[in-house]
Formats: sequence, structure tokens, C-alpha cells
Amino acid sequence: MPVPQLRSLFITKEVPYPPKGGVSLRNWQNMNILAKYGEVAVFSAANWSPKRTELPQMDRWVHCNVEQQRSSRENLLRRLWWLFPQQHPDCDWPYSELAAEKLRQLIHNFQPDLVIIEQVWLYRYLPIVKQFPCRIIIDQHNVEAHLFAQSLSQESHWRSKLKNQLMLSHLKTIEQEFCQQVDQIWTCSDSDSKLFQQCYQKIAPTTTVPNGLNLANYHNIHNKTIDLPEDISPNPQTILYVGLLSYTPNKEAVELLLEEIFPLLKSRYPDCRLIIVGGNANTKMKDIADKNPNIVLTGGVADVKPYLAAASVVVVPLRQGGGTRLKILEAFASLRPVVTTAKGAEGLNATNEKHLLIRESSEAIVEAIGRLWSDEILRQKLSHAAYELIKAQYSWEAVGKRLEQKLFSKGAASVKPSSDG
Repeated sequence: MPVPQLRSLFITKEVPYPPKGGVSLRNWQNMNILAKYGEVAVFSAANWSPKRTELPQMDRWVHCNVEQQRSSRENLLRRLWWLFPQQHPDCDWPYSELAAEKLRQLIHNFQPDLVIIEQVWLYRYLPIVKQFPCRIIIDQHNVEAHLFAQSLSQESHWRSKLKNQLMLSHLKTIEQEFCQQVDQIWTCSDSDSKLFQQCYQKIAPTTTVPNGLNLANYHNIHNKTIDLPEDISPNPQTILYVGLLSYTPNKEAVELLLEEIFPLLKSRYPDCRLIIVGGNANTKMKDIADKNPNIVLTGGVADVKPYLAAASVVVVPLRQGGGTRLKILEAFASLRPVVTTAKGAEGLNATNEKHLLIRESSEAIVEAIGRLWSDEILRQKLSHAAYELIKAQYSWEAVGKRLEQKLFSKGAASVKPSSDG
């Protein structure tokens, strides 16, 4: 039975290629999956302009540098966001009126059947999309208001508290209205779908579209044909953390690694090394790394795979966050064992002692890392079981089959295919 043709448009915050980090990896996954069913166009908005003018395998791409496009009036209104319940600084950041007009022209010319909007931060483009007869999906990587609320208790200054409470109120309003006005909500995990239903009422149906990976991209790690980074020498006692360091959950995890976990680990394994891959390290992180030659802060990198090849264990000591961790899936795809907290493993169908090791305290995490370094059989057992899990549930092929069922099967919340299909 032939698969119906479908014209899809993705609206993204930031440039989608090359994929760097969890957000762009997820976007690139979904773009490539839907490209199997028909033409895919991409509209992206950011505060910079990429050198490239085309996206691999995508049919059309319109990018807007919103920072260069905003009028003085728009910049003034951005500063007055607190006066308008349906505005929020992070929703205003990727928006300009000129970009909205370019999006309208793209939709008019491309005539998509399906529009996928990346996260709540692109809410201001929704009225443009709703002018056209297409089905609209919001791809929610997290329940953003719930995630933001987790960090509020850490603020001590009254002015910051007041601002954050106002931002949270606006974000809840925007997220609920967005989820009520679309046809479908994509989430990263079943637990996120349940959380949306708990947080908001009368919203669109939710569908779990797991984060996944193209496993072929990691084969050169398995067969050891990938080169290590130039400044990284082989060391069998190397742990790795990957993530954007300005993102609060990553920031807290890295500070825990630097201040508690790694000092404990180094007291037992003097030659061990910690590699932290991710941009926007703060002064505290840099100061600690500068004083310890066994700590490597790479900053942002073009490709994380050489660092995965250099690692013997991937450590994910997250205490907060949402969605599912592509950093763990990348470790699974690279045959690297993982030690994580329960929060880090949240949303993944991974079992403690079968696919990874789940530990909560710094001491327990250090003991788990040492156990992996001393037990090759355990390392291989966890790594191979985790690889089979990702192949069955989190590969592009597995996610694609699930998405095809949701889009086209009878009884599913499907989309209307193009008339020419």
C-alpha cells in the first residue's frame, strides 16, 4: 500500500543544520523522517545569519535574522513585554514583523499540508499559520512553564523573584493557549504527555514522538576509525558530560561534577579526567578548570562524536529538566556506558543495571563510575543492551515507524495528505 504524500513545513528557532545539541538533533530527525513522505520546507528565525543558503535534503529554506529586521517600535514593545499577558521575552526574541511576513509568503507559495512549530517560543508566528488551511503541530520538547517553575526557588533577590513570577505567569498563559489552538502536540515521552494533560485543560491531543538518532553516524566510534580531538590523549579513566552550560539544568549538573563528583573521583583515581563539552561556561566553571589540568572545558564544538570516542563513561547527574536526554542516547549509540540520576533517565525506557546505572548521591555516582572502570564485563553488558534498546525504540527507523502510524493509520490523529498523493 503506497504511503500518502505530505508537504511539511517546519518553523524553528535557530538554524537547524548542522545539528548541535538536543534541540537541533530532534528537529533534524523529524525533518528527515517527514522528507520520506514528500517535500519539506524550513523557516528559521535567529539573531544571526548562517553562511549556508541550503539545507541538505530539504526542498526550501527561508532564514530570517530577526535582530537586523526589527524596527525601533518593535524593540520598544519588546522591553514592555510585562504589560501584555501574551508576550514573553523568550517568545519575542525569535520574532519580527518582517520575518512574519516572509513566513506568510512561504506558506502561500509552498502550500503545506502540515506545519510543525518548534516549541512555545515561536508562539507569535501562530496567527500567520492559522490563516492557511493546514494542520498545525507544536513540537514541545518540554512542558516549559513546569520546567521554568523548577528554577524559581533558587532566586533570592526580591526583584528577580518578582520578574520571574511574572514571566512564569505569562509563560503559562502562552503555553496553554498555544496547546489549545493547534491540532496536535508532539512530546518527547509518555511522561511528558501526561504532564501536559495535568498542567493544562482542553488542549489538543498529545502524541509521543521520541528523540532518536541516525545510528549510522556513530559506527566510526564502534570500529575505532574516528580520530580523537587533537588536544585529547587516550585515557581509559575519562568521564564526559555534554550540554549547553547556560541552560540551568546543565549548569547545575556541571557545577555538581566540578565541585563534588570529580574531586571525590580524583581522590581515588588520581589520573582520571573530566571532559565537559558545551558552550557558555560561567566564570566559576572556568576558574575550577584552570586550576586542574585533568578537567577539559571544550566550549562549543562542531561534532561531539570525537569526545564520545575519548570517553569511557558518560555521566549525567541532572537534578531538574524535562523531555528526554539526547546526551544519553548519544552515549548508547556510541557504546559508552552511562551513570545518571533518575531525573537524567526520565522519559527513557531504560532500566537500572540493565541499560545504565542510576545513582543519586555524589558518592554513589563515584562508586558506580569506579565499578564500570574495574568491570569490563559489566561495561560491555550495559553498552550492548543499551545499543539494542536504542536500535529498537530510538533509532530514526523506529521513530519513523511510530510517526507514520500516528500520521496515517486509521483511527489515529492523522493529517490530510496532499491531493496529488
